[in-house]
Amino acid sequence: MANLKSIPSVMVREREVSLLFQVHGLTAGACGERLKDYGIFELPPIGKSVTGDDLVLMSNGPGMWLVQSDHRESELTLTQLREQFSDSNATVTDLSSARLIVQISGHSSTVLLKKGCPVDIDSLKANDVVSTLIGHLGATIHCLGDEFAVYVLQSFGTDFWEWCRENTLEFNT
Repeated sequence: MANLKSIPSVMVREREVSLLFQVHGLTAGACGERLKDYGIFELPPIGKSVTGDDLVLMSNGPGMWLVQSDHRESELTLTQLREQFSDSNATVTDLSSARLIVQISGHSSTVLLKKGCPVDIDSLKANDVVSTLIGHLGATIHCLGDEFAVYVLQSFGTDFWEWCRENTLEFNT
């Protein structure tokens, strides 16, 4: 059996994704079955996510969606997504290089997030999505069950890493 002192109670690591798009102005009616080829058959309600074959679709506000894939072989491109919604009022923006995505896991991950976040972290369930602040930085938190994906602006990446470093010291000594 492993020594509990040797198992970090919080792990923080960068997560690389193949694509990350923001879709604005999309409604359930306009989406219809346009994403069915990717295994997404309906839009999730605000504050929730749904996982398809290759994509995760996260609702981060009214008519606002993050479309994310971890697969480098993803068949979806920005051009394809724009074509899918060309006859609707939806706009699609590529955020792939504009966001830092940090994976926070371990049995003290909720304690870490509660240090800087006003949201009730304990109430988050798998597939919940919330836009909030962590420290003084705007962030989107995607609850993945036992771990969290935190999306922050790439330009604030150094600040967020510094916040994580300072606030994980007590857990991993």
